[in-house]
Amino acid sequence: MDVEITIIVGAGAVLDFEHKGVFPSVGSISEEVLKISTQKVDGTEMLLIKDLYDGIIERLTNVGNPDVKRFFHPQVNFEDLLHVLEMCLSYSSCWQDEYLHWKAFPLYGALIKPNQILNGINTVEYERAAYALEERVMEIVNQYDSAFKIDRGCEQWYRDFWHSMKGANIFSLNYDSTIEESVEAYEDGFDEELGGEEYSRFSARRYYENPEHKTTIAHLHGSVLYSDPKTFPFEYSTRDLVKNKDYESAVRNRVLSQSAPRTQAKEMYVQPYIISGARKTEKMVVAPYDVYLSDLTRKVLENKRLMIIGYSFGDLYLNEILGLGIAAHGDNLRVVIIDKFSPHTYDYPSFYQKLKDLDMFSFVSRVSKNRLSIEPGQKEFPLEVKDYDTPVVSKNGNLMICMAGFKESVTKHGEEIMAFLYS
Repeated sequence: MDVEITIIVGAGAVLDFEHKGVFPSVGSISEEVLKISTQKVDGTEMLLIKDLYDGIIERLTNVGNPDVKRFFHPQVNFEDLLHVLEMCLSYSSCWQDEYLHWKAFPLYGALIKPNQILNGINTVEYERAAYALEERVMEIVNQYDSAFKIDRGCEQWYRDFWHSMKGANIFSLNYDSTIEESVEAYEDGFDEELGGEEYSRFSARRYYENPEHKTTIAHLHGSVLYSDPKTFPFEYSTRDLVKNKDYESAVRNRVLSQSAPRTQAKEMYVQPYIISGARKTEKMVVAPYDVYLSDLTRKVLENKRLMIIGYSFGDLYLNEILGLGIAAHGDNLRVVIIDKFSPHTYDYPSFYQKLKDLDMFSFVSRVSKNRLSIEPGQKEFPLEVKDYDTPVVSKNGNLMICMAGFKESVTKHGEEIMAFLYS
């Protein structure tokens, strides 16, 4: 069957690597950014991110019904913290009367004032902390990304899988380049002829036309290799990003010569070498992100085969696009979800609870065309869960869920997964 596959890759795809540095899970990265120390305007050091985190957790701990909150403890990750820093950066200038004209003033800033936690913090201190957080995340990702490039014999299962997916349309939410290192040839729109010795510029025409029908790779949320271009002209806007030949070049070329970007509401955010925080779509308005996002919508509507790897369904904009695919293809849709559930997931009730925890419940329900609910005393369930290592297939044949992680799924059930997608 001649079909194309759309593949969405989330953070869970690389968690099965034999990591020798910091484990790149959201939780581990969040712990690392709390250690960041930045310089205050008076030259002393401060743990601003940790101080903001502690203040948030203290406030959230006292929110909610006492009988409920003792079971659900506050969780704040590095993306949440970046959003907080960016919002403080946006409104600190309002609090300190730094605007020269009302047209540049974010209107909401006229109605709010800093609380006790925020008193005495300078605007530049928020900016330093926000960029330091972004840089630390990229440093962590580069640890396993560079190791993957150097040791070409490592993670062979991962390399073999991507090498076998020739012609697929891959949309990565990760910042590394391990997929590019694994495939024989790919198209991401970056043209070396439009760049220089260190980096290449993006061409929307090149990406869309893909005349050689190569595997396409789109980094929807940025890359550790992205930086600002050092010279004009800009192809699309002054916010264009370029792709560097290596991480060291990218770090060197992040000159931050422009003022911080602003949203339509005049709120500031850090230069989006990686797309993080709670305002992803507002940051995806420059090349290559805007092109990649439009192509994701197109490919979800065109391709009747979808694979979702290590994505926890936490991005609202992406979930809405996936919903378009369900509506467009109906019973012709085939979806494979690969994630890593708890090893204690061995029956439907435990499986059901995990779906709820991962925010994928609605999507699974819509694809399988089943409410998935459990009634008291129920003996037959909507999905048959045999054991942790066996893929779960919906009764309508549209959905397969692999629970044992990316590595276990493709090494033990690779042929089964491909047969399901191409059926």
